[in-house]
Amino acid sequence: MRYNRVLFGLVLVLATAAGCAGLGKKSADLGKKSLELGKKPLDKIFNSEQEKLLHTYLDKGQDYEQKGDLKEALTQYKLALAMSPQNQLAIERHHKLETKLRAIAQRHYLAGLKFQKRGKYALARLQFLTALRLWPGHPYAKKMLTTKEQIRAERYVMHQIQPGENLSKLAKIYYGDYHKFGVIAQYNNLADATQVKVGQEIKVPEMDGLPFLAGKKDIEIEEKKLPGFVASVEEAEDMAPPEEEIQEEIQEEIEGVTEEEPEPVVDVVAMYRDQGIGLFNQKKYQEAIVEFTKVVNVDPEDGTALEYLYKSHFQHAVTLFDKEDYLSAKKEFEACLRFKQDSRQCREYAAKCQQMYKDLHYNRGVSYFGKEQLSEAIKEWQLVQTVDPGYKQVEDNINKAQALLKRLEEIRKLQGQ
Repeated sequence: MRYNRVLFGLVLVLATAAGCAGLGKKSADLGKKSLELGKKPLDKIFNSEQEKLLHTYLDKGQDYEQKGDLKEALTQYKLALAMSPQNQLAIERHHKLETKLRAIAQRHYLAGLKFQKRGKYALARLQFLTALRLWPGHPYAKKMLTTKEQIRAERYVMHQIQPGENLSKLAKIYYGDYHKFGVIAQYNNLADATQVKVGQEIKVPEMDGLPFLAGKKDIEIEEKKLPGFVASVEEAEDMAPPEEEIQEEIQEEIEGVTEEEPEPVVDVVAMYRDQGIGLFNQKKYQEAIVEFTKVVNVDPEDGTALEYLYKSHFQHAVTLFDKEDYLSAKKEFEACLRFKQDSRQCREYAAKCQQMYKDLHYNRGVSYFGKEQLSEAIKEWQLVQTVDPGYKQVEDNINKAQALLKRLEEIRKLQGQ
C-alpha cells in the first residue's frame, strides 16, 4: 500500500506539470458529507427491485382485465401507481377502469332506485350494495343503505289483509294516497311491498304530516321510529336475497337504465378533484398530481384543478430540492410553468437546481480525486458535463483524470512484469 501511494505521488507530480495541479487540495473542506453523497450501489439495487415489482403489478392488472375482473385489475393499477405515480400505463388504465366501474355502479344505483320506488326493498338493497362494491365512494348508494328516518309513529291501527287488497290500497284507504304504500311497508319491515297475503296483519301507522283516515277502527299506541332502509351495510347484506334467484329481474332493470342514463362524468370529475384536494392537504403531492391530471384530461379548463396542479408540482419540487435531488426538483419546477408561464419564482428555482446539481457533482469529483478514486471522480464530472459541458473546465479535468488513470494502469502492468 505504501508503495502504491509513492507510485501515485510520482504520477501525480508528472500530471501536475501538464496542468492538473491543485485538484487534490480542494477535497479537505468536503468532509463526511461527500462520503455520504457518494453511496449509490444500494440505491441502484433498491430501484431495480422497485422496477420488478412495478412490472408485476402492471402484468397482473392486465391479466385481470382480460379475465373481466375489473375491480381486482383496478387494485393492481393502484399498487403500480403507489410504486411509480408517473407511470403512464398505470395512469391510463387506472383512469379508464375507474371511470368504467363508476358508470356500471351508477347503473346499479339507478336500478336500485327503481326497485325502491316499486316497493322491492330487498332488491333495491342488493343494487345499492353492488354499486358500493364497484364504487366505494358512491355519493348516494351508501346513504340509501344506512340512512334512518327520525320520524316517530306512536299510533297505528291493525289491519288484516282482505282478498283483493295490497299495500297501495291500504295507503289509499288510510292516507288517501296510493303512493304512500312505502310508509306502511317500511313500518312493518317488509322486504317487498308487493308480497302480502290474505289474512296477514299489517300495522298502519299514524304519521305526522299525513292525513290519517282510520275512521272507527281501534287505534293502538306504540312508540316506534319509522325505519329507513337499514342500520348498516352489513345488515343490508344479510337481508338481501341470493343474487342468482333474482338475476333475471335485476338484469332487466339494469338494461332499462343503460340507455336512459349517461355515464356520470360530472360526478367522476368532482370526485377526482375532491380526492386531489384531500391528498394535497395531506402533503401527498405526487398522488394529488395524479388525481388533478385526471380532471384536466376530462376538462382542460377546470380552474381549480389547474391551480392545484401548479401548487402540487411546486410543493413536490421543494421537497425534492430539500433532499438534494436537484434534477428531479428542476423538472418539477419546470412543470409548474405549464400552469403559470409567468412564474418568476419557478424559473429562478429551476436555474438554482441546475447550479446546485453541477456544484454537488463537481465537488464530489474533486473529493474522489483527492482520495485517489479516479474512476469515481470521472463519473461525477461526466454527470456535470452532461448538463453543462463548459462548467469549470470539467472536460479538461475528465481528460486529465483519464490520462492519469491510464498512466497508473500502465505502471501497474510494468510492475506485474
